[in-house]
Amino acid sequence: NKGENYMKIRTDFVTNSSSSSFGIIHIKSKALGEFLEKYRNADIPWTTDFIIDNDMIHIEDMDDIFVPRNPTCVEEVLFALLDMLAGVNLEDVESPEFPVDYDYSEEQVKMLLEANKRVKELTDSIKTVDWHTGIAEWGMDEEEEAESGSDAIFRYDREKKISEYEMF
Repeated sequence: NKGENYMKIRTDFVTNSSSSSFGIIHIKSKALGEFLEKYRNADIPWTTDFIIDNDMIHIEDMDDIFVPRNPTCVEEVLFALLDMLAGVNLEDVESPEFPVDYDYSEEQVKMLLEANKRVKELTDSIKTVDWHTGIAEWGMDEEEEAESGSDAIFRYDREKKISEYEMF
Protein backbone atom coordinates (compact mmCIF):
# COMPACT_ATOMS: atom_id res chain seq x y z
CA ASN A 1 0.00 0.00 0.00
CA LYS A 2 1.06 3.50 -0.78
CA GLY A 3 2.65 5.30 2.14
CA GLU A 4 3.58 2.13 4.10
CA ASN A 5 7.15 1.80 5.30
CA TYR A 6 9.14 -1.18 4.09
CA MET A 7 12.34 -2.50 5.56
CA LYS A 8 14.73 -4.50 3.44
CA ILE A 9 16.06 -7.49 5.38
CA ARG A 10 19.32 -9.02 4.23
CA THR A 11 19.14 -12.81 4.34
CA ASP A 12 22.56 -13.78 3.01
CA PHE A 13 25.71 -14.01 5.14
CA VAL A 14 27.16 -10.72 6.33
CA THR A 15 30.79 -10.92 7.29
CA ASN A 16 32.18 -9.21 10.32
CA SER A 17 35.33 -11.26 10.60
CA SER A 18 38.55 -10.38 12.28
CA SER A 19 41.87 -12.08 12.92
CA SER A 20 44.98 -12.07 15.03
CA SER A 21 48.20 -13.99 14.44
CA PHE A 22 49.77 -16.11 17.17
CA GLY A 23 52.88 -18.11 17.92
CA ILE A 24 53.36 -20.82 20.52
CA ILE A 25 56.89 -22.15 20.30
CA HIS A 26 58.87 -24.37 22.65
CA ILE A 27 62.43 -25.40 21.80
CA LYS A 28 64.69 -27.57 23.93
CA SER A 29 68.27 -26.48 23.33
CA LYS A 30 70.73 -25.34 25.97
CA ALA A 31 73.13 -23.77 23.44
CA LEU A 32 70.39 -21.89 21.57
CA GLY A 33 68.92 -20.63 24.86
CA GLU A 34 72.35 -19.37 25.96
CA PHE A 35 72.85 -17.74 22.55
CA LEU A 36 69.53 -15.84 22.80
CA GLU A 37 70.20 -14.91 26.42
CA LYS A 38 73.59 -13.45 25.43
CA TYR A 39 71.86 -10.97 23.10
CA ARG A 40 68.67 -10.37 25.12
CA ASN A 41 69.69 -6.89 26.32
CA ALA A 42 71.54 -5.91 23.15
CA ASP A 43 70.38 -3.16 20.80
CA ILE A 44 68.08 -5.54 18.94
CA PRO A 45 64.42 -4.71 18.23
CA TRP A 46 62.98 -7.98 19.61
CA THR A 47 59.47 -8.52 18.26
CA THR A 48 58.22 -10.52 21.22
CA ASP A 49 59.32 -11.75 24.60
CA PHE A 50 60.94 -15.14 25.11
CA ILE A 51 61.54 -17.09 28.29
CA ILE A 52 64.65 -19.21 28.84
CA ASP A 53 64.04 -21.86 31.50
CA ASN A 54 67.06 -24.16 31.92
CA ASP A 55 67.41 -25.70 28.44
CA MET A 56 63.93 -24.66 27.24
CA ILE A 57 63.03 -21.63 25.13
CA HIS A 58 59.38 -20.57 25.43
CA ILE A 59 57.60 -18.09 23.18
CA GLU A 60 53.88 -17.63 23.62
CA ASP A 61 52.52 -14.61 21.81
CA MET A 62 48.81 -14.45 21.11
CA ASP A 63 48.76 -10.82 20.04
CA ASP A 64 49.60 -10.24 16.39
CA ILE A 65 53.10 -11.64 16.17
CA PHE A 66 54.51 -11.59 12.64
CA VAL A 67 56.03 -14.92 11.65
CA PRO A 68 57.87 -14.47 8.32
CA ARG A 69 58.59 -18.18 7.92
CA ASN A 70 57.86 -21.49 9.58
CA PRO A 71 60.44 -24.26 9.77
CA THR A 72 59.66 -27.46 7.90
CA CYS A 73 62.76 -29.27 9.21
CA VAL A 74 65.19 -28.80 12.12
CA GLU A 75 67.80 -27.18 9.84
CA GLU A 76 65.40 -24.25 9.32
CA VAL A 77 64.60 -23.62 13.02
CA LEU A 78 67.49 -21.21 13.75
CA PHE A 79 66.75 -19.19 10.58
CA ALA A 80 63.01 -18.98 11.29
CA LEU A 81 63.56 -18.18 14.98
CA LEU A 82 65.96 -15.28 14.34
CA ASP A 83 63.76 -13.94 11.55
CA MET A 84 60.70 -13.96 13.82
CA LEU A 85 62.32 -12.78 17.08
CA ALA A 86 64.89 -10.26 15.87
CA GLY A 87 63.76 -9.35 12.35
CA VAL A 88 67.00 -10.61 10.84
CA ASN A 89 67.62 -12.95 7.94
CA LEU A 90 70.59 -15.24 8.61
CA GLU A 91 70.99 -15.78 4.86
CA ASP A 92 71.93 -12.09 4.49
CA VAL A 93 75.38 -12.87 5.97
CA GLU A 94 76.28 -14.69 2.74
CA SER A 95 75.77 -11.54 0.66
CA PRO A 96 78.93 -9.67 -0.38
CA GLU A 97 77.10 -6.43 0.53
CA PHE A 98 76.61 -7.56 4.15
CA PRO A 99 76.45 -5.67 6.47
CA VAL A 100 76.91 -2.36 4.59
CA ASP A 101 73.75 -2.48 2.46
CA TYR A 102 71.54 -3.80 5.27
CA ASP A 103 69.56 -1.85 7.82
CA TYR A 104 70.78 -3.79 10.85
CA SER A 105 72.05 -2.39 14.13
CA GLU A 106 75.62 -3.14 15.16
CA GLU A 107 74.32 -5.69 17.67
CA GLN A 108 72.12 -7.40 15.06
CA VAL A 109 75.18 -7.72 12.81
CA LYS A 110 77.21 -9.17 15.69
CA MET A 111 74.43 -11.67 16.47
CA LEU A 112 74.08 -12.68 12.80
CA LEU A 113 77.82 -13.19 12.37
CA GLU A 114 78.00 -15.36 15.48
CA ALA A 115 74.88 -17.34 14.50
CA ASN A 116 76.31 -17.88 11.03
CA LYS A 117 79.56 -19.29 12.47
CA ARG A 118 77.59 -21.53 14.83
CA VAL A 119 74.72 -22.72 12.57
CA LYS A 120 75.68 -26.40 12.72
CA GLU A 121 76.47 -26.38 16.46
CA LEU A 122 73.26 -24.52 17.37
CA THR A 123 71.13 -26.71 15.08
CA ASP A 124 72.72 -29.91 16.41
CA SER A 125 71.95 -28.75 19.97
CA ILE A 126 68.19 -28.72 19.31
CA LYS A 127 66.60 -31.69 21.06
CA THR A 128 62.90 -30.91 20.62
CA VAL A 129 60.75 -28.33 18.83
CA ASP A 130 57.04 -27.67 19.16
CA TRP A 131 56.33 -24.78 16.78
CA HIS A 132 52.71 -23.72 16.23
CA THR A 133 51.88 -20.48 14.48
CA GLY A 134 48.82 -19.27 12.71
CA ILE A 135 46.00 -16.85 12.49
CA ALA A 136 43.10 -17.02 14.90
CA GLU A 137 40.05 -15.89 12.94
CA TRP A 138 36.54 -15.31 14.06
CA GLY A 139 33.35 -14.27 12.31
CA MET A 140 33.93 -16.59 9.36
CA ASP A 141 31.60 -19.31 8.25
CA GLU A 142 32.90 -22.89 8.30
CA GLU A 143 33.66 -22.99 4.57
CA GLU A 144 35.75 -19.79 4.68
CA GLU A 145 37.58 -21.07 7.77
CA ALA A 146 38.39 -24.38 6.06
CA GLU A 147 39.83 -22.54 3.03
CA SER A 148 41.97 -20.11 5.02
CA GLY A 149 44.76 -22.68 5.75
CA SER A 150 46.66 -20.47 8.10
CA ASP A 151 48.07 -22.71 10.86
CA ALA A 152 51.52 -24.26 10.64
CA ILE A 153 52.85 -26.88 13.02
CA PHE A 154 56.37 -28.27 13.14
CA ARG A 155 57.28 -30.95 15.66
CA TYR A 156 60.74 -32.37 16.13
CA ASP A 157 62.24 -34.80 18.60
CA ARG A 158 65.85 -35.81 18.00
CA GLU A 159 65.76 -38.80 20.38
CA LYS A 160 62.47 -40.21 19.04
CA LYS A 161 63.50 -39.41 15.45
CA ILE A 162 60.31 -37.42 14.81
CA SER A 163 60.18 -34.56 12.32
CA GLU A 164 56.70 -33.52 11.17
CA TYR A 165 55.42 -30.42 9.41
CA GLU A 166 51.82 -29.71 8.55
CA MET A 167 49.84 -26.74 7.41
CA PHE A 168 46.08 -26.55 7.70
